[in-house]
Amino acid sequence: MQATRRIEADRTVAGARRWMHQQLFNSVGNGVLTVVTVVVLSYLVYSLLEFVLFSADWEVVDANRRLLFLGRYPADQEWRLWPAIWGLFTLAGLSTGLWIGVGRRGLVVSIGVLVFTATVLAEPDANGLRLAVAALLATAGYVFARRALRDSQATKWLQRIVIAGWVLQLPFTVLLLTSGSDGVDTSLWGGFMLNIMLASVGISGGFALGIVLALGRWSSYPVIRWTCATYIETIRAGPLIAWLFMARFVLPDFLPPIAGLDELDIVVRAMLVLAGFTAAYIAEVVRGGLQSLPTGQTEAAKALGMNSLQTTWLIVLPQALRAVIPAIVSQLISLWKDTTLVFGLGLIELLGAGRATSAQPAFIGQQAEALLFVALLFWAVAFTMSRLSMRIERRLGLGER
Repeated sequence: MQATRRIEADRTVAGARRWMHQQLFNSVGNGVLTVVTVVVLSYLVYSLLEFVLFSADWEVVDANRRLLFLGRYPADQEWRLWPAIWGLFTLAGLSTGLWIGVGRRGLVVSIGVLVFTATVLAEPDANGLRLAVAALLATAGYVFARRALRDSQATKWLQRIVIAGWVLQLPFTVLLLTSGSDGVDTSLWGGFMLNIMLASVGISGGFALGIVLALGRWSSYPVIRWTCATYIETIRAGPLIAWLFMARFVLPDFLPPIAGLDELDIVVRAMLVLAGFTAAYIAEVVRGGLQSLPTGQTEAAKALGMNSLQTTWLIVLPQALRAVIPAIVSQLISLWKDTTLVFGLGLIELLGAGRATSAQPAFIGQQAEALLFVALLFWAVAFTMSRLSMRIERRLGLGER
């Protein structure tokens, strides 16, 4: 038995040496480049770990957790956030179990990350317990969804419920935050919460409008095609920050004074701009997917007696979206990072809150710690979106022949 293990270990070592020789040291230039890269990366990793573990003073983050996560959101109204957070985590667990799947190792890692967040990043009060409840809901949703997959009928019903839940999640959150006589005005939203809300509206609204614009530009009716093309090219011709400034200073003059449309809150205007800007880019991505499909797909649908709507909705659009998933996710990640541009409109989002912490008299000169924490949060969301996209691509068989 020991001899067998020794032989297997020798084969593994020999295979690793063969791979390194073929890939990293197959020539003098490649070997020198490999050594230089390893040295530079080792130095960067050592410097980062030395700063994070020994040199940095994280009191600036600890003392400003609430500012970084919630901005100026009233403390007595925080109870409005937790039902939405619990619903979000539950839907995320159910969706992961139904359509993605992470395996036991991924489930353990996810639970560990959530527990770390609840114990380290949360305030030392009931919020840590509430985050722990969110982690338990996500885990329970995942386990429940994996067991529901054993029954096809239960799976169909659960999928419909989860899809409806995602559709209603954003309206439910906005209604929960703003309803009632003591509802929180959007001008008080800030920090990480504001970035999440802006990205959620921009992604959901931009994705839906982008598909409509792509289908309109692909239409055979000249009026519809020209109108959609004009909108897309006009929006893509200007930078996002310019459109945000126009939303602040110019948009109210173009809106009719009906039901207070000319007095829309600056946060609502920023959401509209993000959704409209994202839609223009999503439309071009989806149009590329539509043009990549062979004409035989539509001809086969017509031969089966499908009308134009059925052909587009059941045959063309699913295949087009499937083909451009990587490009769509890249655009959505870009939108997530672009939510920091609303800082120029006077809104205190996560990056603005990080800058504000280093301006406090007690923490002058500690901007590196605050900005590194902000970068970690942005990276965590972007990395999660990227990994979910890759897993969906593998489930759909993209890139396989």
